[in-house]
Amino acid sequence: MEANPAETSAADTELEKFKDLAYRAAAELENYKRRALREREDASAAQKERFVARLLPVLDAFDLAELSIDAGVPEEIRKKYLDGYRAIGRQVLSVLEAMGLSAIQLPPDALFHPGEQEAVETEEVPGLDAPMVLHVLQKGYRLDGRLIRPVRVRVGVSTVNERGESHEQSHRD
Repeated sequence: MEANPAETSAADTELEKFKDLAYRAAAELENYKRRALREREDASAAQKERFVARLLPVLDAFDLAELSIDAGVPEEIRKKYLDGYRAIGRQVLSVLEAMGLSAIQLPPDALFHPGEQEAVETEEVPGLDAPMVLHVLQKGYRLDGRLIRPVRVRVGVSTVNERGESHEQSHRD
């Protein structure tokens, strides 16, 4: 008994349809796995960023503590306090660096870059061609290469505007 060509053709078509469904289901499963993995990684990165961001004020406190130790305290005691603050600060920073945190380092006379720096104060400086960082007020940080806090700085700005007027001349009008 020979198979009917019409039945064979219908069976082949049906088989191809089921193969196509199987391939699509397998592809959807792979896409789902990749998407789920990416979502888990994104959630983990966001959680890490929140954790690290909450510890940045602790690092700031260590920086401020160094500055606030009274100069009137005997040098031997002052040095012990400073050494202790610095040691604890290094430990905290070491843990955060292991998580991917890095402080943004600015070279002396750095140009002001609004993408990485926040101008908290400005100061007029004669003869500047471009805004320059005069003083770092608060450290900035990156986490895994992504900016999580800009460097807060005092920026020197030119005393002459685009029209060649001094700051005082442009405000008299």
